[in-house]
Amino acid sequence: MLRSPSSNMPLRAGCLAVLLATLASAASAAEQLVIIPFEDAKFAPVSPTNPGGAQIAVLRGDPATGPSDMLMKTPRSEGQLHFHTSDYRLTVISGVMKHWTPQSGRESATSLGPGSYWFQPGGQGHADDCLSDQCLMFISWAGPKDTKPWTPAVPK
Repeated sequence: MLRSPSSNMPLRAGCLAVLLATLASAASAAEQLVIIPFEDAKFAPVSPTNPGGAQIAVLRGDPATGPSDMLMKTPRSEGQLHFHTSDYRLTVISGVMKHWTPQSGRESATSLGPGSYWFQPGGQGHADDCLSDQCLMFISWAGPKDTKPWTPAVPK
């Protein structure tokens, strides 16, 4: 027996209501208000073997699975070329930094002070230098946070 389209409307409306309620519940469970005063941020070394190096304080999410937000502080240093598989957004809070790519080079990179921002697409080589005694930045990761050494492509 064929039903007219109008006879399926209550069923469709009911299914849509259940779907929307499920999505709203999942969204509200995943996104919760987060407030962390700076003095309560819990910094830990990025590398346990280098406690005097870069440190992060996770503010939201799980960096291993992403997405996540974090504060990072690092002492004066010249970064090594590397890449991440996920995109990230970074805002300098304090200190002066340089963000550069293999194409631009360290020497021609612009000095970036507090309030400066960059978006770094995943998979692209880059490095970050802290030109001050200490640099503090806010980073928002679109996916898992990882760091892999950059190996330039060798022409064949």
